[in-house]
Amino acid sequence: MLWQLFWTIILVLLNGFFVAAEFAIVKVRSSQINSKGSVASKRATTAAKSVLSNLDGYLAATQLGITLASLGLGWVGESVMTAYVLQFMDRLNIHITDAATHWLSVTIAFTIITILHIVFGELAPKSMAIRKPLPTALAVAIPLRVLFVIFRPFIWMLNGLAGSILRLIGIKPAGESEIHSEEELKLIISESQEGGAIEETERELIQNVFEFDDSRVKEILTHRKDISALDINLPFDQLVNQVITDGYSRYPVYSGSLDELKGVIYTKDLVKGVHEKNLTNIKDILKPVFYVPDSMKIKDLLRTLQAQRLQMAVVTNEFGDTEGIVTMEDILEELVGDIQDEHDHESPIVEQKDDNTFLVDAHEYLADINELLPYPLPESEHYETLSGLINYRHGNIPREGEVLIIENYEVLILKMFRSSVEKARLKLIR
Repeated sequence: MLWQLFWTIILVLLNGFFVAAEFAIVKVRSSQINSKGSVASKRATTAAKSVLSNLDGYLAATQLGITLASLGLGWVGESVMTAYVLQFMDRLNIHITDAATHWLSVTIAFTIITILHIVFGELAPKSMAIRKPLPTALAVAIPLRVLFVIFRPFIWMLNGLAGSILRLIGIKPAGESEIHSEEELKLIISESQEGGAIEETERELIQNVFEFDDSRVKEILTHRKDISALDINLPFDQLVNQVITDGYSRYPVYSGSLDELKGVIYTKDLVKGVHEKNLTNIKDILKPVFYVPDSMKIKDLLRTLQAQRLQMAVVTNEFGDTEGIVTMEDILEELVGDIQDEHDHESPIVEQKDDNTFLVDAHEYLADINELLPYPLPESEHYETLSGLINYRHGNIPREGEVLIIENYEVLILKMFRSSVEKARLKLIR
């Protein structure tokens, strides 16, 4: 009976081994195996890679092992535990009918075997494999590979039978590689950050990469009202002073308006010409303007700027009018967040003066403005900014000092930029 008890313990441990192996090889990633290769033994690493390369086959092996161990445990364990329970009852001088004794001993033996099977054969190894998938996978890889080789014909037959059944009901068997959708990857990243596996900044950077793919130039451009440009008709000395005052590295050059661009100059070329005293007209250092449509995706713009070896492009709308400029810095900010340099002057989109009054930059997107207001302004496909909303409601070009009522707000036009509202005061109407 001691041998039967020994085999009972062995079968419980075997069941636990196969359960741990099953969860470990499903949870671990091949990249983790590769990174651990210098620490783990070469044989264990090679075996683990082999297991992951044939995941379906090895999962079938673990399922076969779990099934055989469970059947063996039920066959051997129940009888040996029943015998031990009967001996224990005899020592306690418990005398009842034979039928009652048999029923009670079998029930107790079944309960003990079930507890051993669930705790040591299922829950404990499963928890260990889930919490430490890499060391568990490396530990079970070699013995699992040996068992797979031994039972390969039987496993192949079982996998083939399962695949045939799936095809009969119209389901294509899964391949060996695990492919995640974009939404699944985002969920994994969020859960990893919440669990402490990655930092918040790392999560934001990865999330920005996904959003980068869908963003368009019109979402990141610098609007024409904010462009520092040079009028080619101004005296040369005045242009040099403007370049020195503004301090940018590149300037669009126009004649009359920004819709009539003549070229782009680089400050370094201007400085060099002034220093060498051989430059008196900025026409001599003009570079061609590189135009892009505002509907262009920024991922395509990035590749284009890299191919052209440019740092700046002029953005046009569907009518060919200059809408703004976009730089390599604007693109990078979509990935890493705002990059503050010496020319960036941070001003709030919405400045709250008191409980009911707000100063708003009217050229900002309504979606961003609404996040900072107690009551949202109406959004529509006809406009994107507060300035667009005011023009749409006004029906004409408003003037400074005019007042409009829009939803819950009294809107006062504080400042105009050409034909658009630049600054507005919103007063909440109670």
